[in-house]
Amino acid sequence: MAKEKTGLVKTPLDELTYKVNGLAMQVMRELRSGHKEEFYQRRLTELCLEAGLQAEMEKRVEVWINESLVGYLYLDLWIENSLVVECKALSHDLTNHELHQVLVYLAATGSPVGMLYNFGKSTLEFKRVLKPASMQDWQKYLYRVIWTPPDTTLPREDAISSNTPIRFSVISDLANQPAVLPSADKSAPVRDSVIESAYSRSGVDIDAGNRAVELMKDSVKATYNESVLAGIGSFGGLFDASALKQMDSPVLVASTDGVGTKVKLAASVGRYRGIGHDIVNHCINDILVQGARPLFFMDYFATSKLNPEQTAEVVTGIVEACKESDMALLGGETAEMPGVYRDGEFDVAGTIVGVLERSRLLPRPNLLAGDLILGLPSSGPHTNGYSLIRKVFEGADLESVHHGLNCSLADALLAPHRSYYSTLYSFLPHIKALAHVTGGGFIENIPRVLPEKLNAVIRLDSWQVPPLWKLIQEQGNISTEEMYRVFNMGIGMIAIVDKSVAADLQLSIPEPTFIIGELIGGKRKVILA
Repeated sequence: MAKEKTGLVKTPLDELTYKVNGLAMQVMRELRSGHKEEFYQRRLTELCLEAGLQAEMEKRVEVWINESLVGYLYLDLWIENSLVVECKALSHDLTNHELHQVLVYLAATGSPVGMLYNFGKSTLEFKRVLKPASMQDWQKYLYRVIWTPPDTTLPREDAISSNTPIRFSVISDLANQPAVLPSADKSAPVRDSVIESAYSRSGVDIDAGNRAVELMKDSVKATYNESVLAGIGSFGGLFDASALKQMDSPVLVASTDGVGTKVKLAASVGRYRGIGHDIVNHCINDILVQGARPLFFMDYFATSKLNPEQTAEVVTGIVEACKESDMALLGGETAEMPGVYRDGEFDVAGTIVGVLERSRLLPRPNLLAGDLILGLPSSGPHTNGYSLIRKVFEGADLESVHHGLNCSLADALLAPHRSYYSTLYSFLPHIKALAHVTGGGFIENIPRVLPEKLNAVIRLDSWQVPPLWKLIQEQGNISTEEMYRVFNMGIGMIAIVDKSVAADLQLSIPEPTFIIGELIGGKRKVILA
């Protein structure tokens, strides 16, 4: 393996690497440690472009073995059509594994030198890696870093010898010449750089979509149970419903929803995983209020230009939330739609299917005047009111900490929507009705479970409204009635129970709950008192 010899071995790119080093140090000063790799990669790219350097992120390099296209390499940065840059965010020192990765990239591009940066520690760690002297120095590491499209099979590693033709082709929008790599077969023809397809030039990158699927495939499969017959990669997900035969009168409950403009706020600060929790938990709560347990979930992710790592981060959040509720992520769709979404924007939606016995459907028909209303705390604004939130805090420093929040404004606003399934499902036999406080707040959601001759009285002094809502109301000069019509005000789920069981139920539920009101005779309205 080529050894690091900074300052000893001169290359034609020494001036360029010196300039890029300075920009990498600026990235470290600006962002510090603690972020994901992609944020350092993106910021370094921006600084290179601002400095007048030609820089491309996620540079794709085709890998050809025995005249067959077997996969791709993806360079973090490709600068001035000549310099390989790899960014890491590791809490430990750089190892030979990362050095070997850069060796392969140098071999694939023909570049004489590459820069390897680690932004994950308190101080920037960097290494200067020189082009491998021979094929044997990089070939044994190739299979560790190659990305293989679905349904593509690599030749067996032990079948690759020093005489096997291995060639690379750098793919770019720019008029680059292909880089051909040292191969023991010197007479093998050089493959010209492939011109990108018309579909790619229109803004849709099929390979990026395939890579996104590959990145998320294993985590999605971790949600599968014995009922999943076919999931990711199939035209449709297959779920074995034979277990429903054991139920007396099974009822399927389905719901579809989105996260709204919370995605814009998340994108503005580069936080994506929580959005995955948002969409799953929102949908779980929507079928829980009818008494259902979740069976499976399907997601839809759409964006202007597909970033495989960003997509995988959202789906990782979806996977985590599905696993918490023992639900399969059966499949989904990832769509790249330039011209429909603005650059950098994305949207996510989901569909959930659950089941329950017909006899346990909520709300029950025995709601009466005098029944009590229990409120369960929310984890934040959940997924509603974000168009107003973004307007209220337009131009504000989202990393600032306001009085009473005990965290940054971004942390408070982007707290993932919580699920009430594990908390409430076992207590459903003792609950007459549930109302999920989503869009429409208290004013519009509670009447959805009331019979025509009952009102719900909400006692506004019965729980402590968290500081975030007070801040929103003050900053936006919003009336109290509108606050309760838009936001959950710290209460994300409402349970209506007979007053005779309320005290015992509060003691049994493993978290604080509040008696926030009661039912009275009326005309299916909410009264704020």
